[in-house]
Amino acid sequence: MSHWTIAPIMLLAAAIVTLLIISSRSWLRNGLQKRRMERTIAIQTQCWDSEISAALQQTYINLSVTERSAEWFTTKIVRVDHESADVKSFYLVEASGSPLPRFLPGQHLLIERPLSDGLPTEFRCYSLSDDCQQGYWRISVKKNSASVASVSRWLHEDIDVGDTVRVRGPTGSFYLHSCAQRHIVLLSAGIGVTPLLPMFLETLKRSHASVSFFAQFRDVDHMPFGEFLLNAAHNFPKARIQMWLSEFPRGVKGSSTNVIQEGKYTGSDVCNSIEDLHQTDFYLCGPEAWQIKLKNDLIECGAGEKNIRFELFQESQPPAQLVAERQAAPCSVHFRQSNKLTDFASTYPNLLGFAMESHVPINSGCRTGACGTCAVKLLLGKVRYIRKPQFQLKTNEILPCVCVPDGNIVVDA
Repeated sequence: MSHWTIAPIMLLAAAIVTLLIISSRSWLRNGLQKRRMERTIAIQTQCWDSEISAALQQTYINLSVTERSAEWFTTKIVRVDHESADVKSFYLVEASGSPLPRFLPGQHLLIERPLSDGLPTEFRCYSLSDDCQQGYWRISVKKNSASVASVSRWLHEDIDVGDTVRVRGPTGSFYLHSCAQRHIVLLSAGIGVTPLLPMFLETLKRSHASVSFFAQFRDVDHMPFGEFLLNAAHNFPKARIQMWLSEFPRGVKGSSTNVIQEGKYTGSDVCNSIEDLHQTDFYLCGPEAWQIKLKNDLIECGAGEKNIRFELFQESQPPAQLVAERQAAPCSVHFRQSNKLTDFASTYPNLLGFAMESHVPINSGCRTGACGTCAVKLLLGKVRYIRKPQFQLKTNEILPCVCVPDGNIVVDA
């Protein structure tokens, strides 16, 4: 065979070998890419399964806690801290040494001020303000009334380490829900920061897309847990923490790069810091007018209304239109247990106030439809709510603190 015959054959063989090498490399590369992709999918699936499992487990915990009946406990004060000019924190343990039940971050306790010095027994709700797995309970109370009957004044002036306090709870439908791959935004004003603190601490233990904490305060003297938030901003850089002061110290100016800014934050400030509003859950706590305005601003910016949760602990008056309607439609209230039948006075903002004036004993707490302390059975008739109850009612139950009669009614009280 001549040289000229062998050359093409060798070239062809070389080409075939080259193609085989290229094909094998391509096959190997495709195989590696396939295995890599399969491994990635397996890891993602495992992560998704883990997130779903965690979400289901958290939902189970939430249900088990919220369905548990609130009980009365005699607690002992073991520590008192001054958080600001008008806020004190009280650390509570069970007086007999038994462990206290778990609570969900955001829930609250009902505090009883006992009968004394001619003053009737009084109740008020206060949010739990520390990690829900600490083994103790902490409430942080703002002294917001000079009245001798004020529960907050009693706590501030008469209660100290070693004293015992009767409490009921924990309870409340305002709590941190499952937040897997969700953006969590905590928004507070003043003492409204308290239920959001355990929520913030809980987000650090769970899987979430991001967490932001916006806190509004009056000034440096009225900034409860300001130091905690400053330390958290330093220790948890992935968490966005921003504090706003309505009145900045003289000679000091805030800036957009500082953790503390001057002025008041708005719904636009909040929404502009979030990438996906539809994957964001908002938790609000503060004065009622502030919450309503902020909620409306968030919705206007594109936030989903069903993703905005809030809690109120301040009694408000019913709308003037509702008062006018009641005046035009008189009705009677029969308190079955007390054996009292009387015409409902339209000047009363709610059924609870009318019952108290009629000397019908009904326990009360928040007076905003949040705690459920005043829940009683409605035996006959209908009521109209002046505010949507936050408490989960049982069948035939009503909350007298936020409702008025809608015609003649019979109440089991």
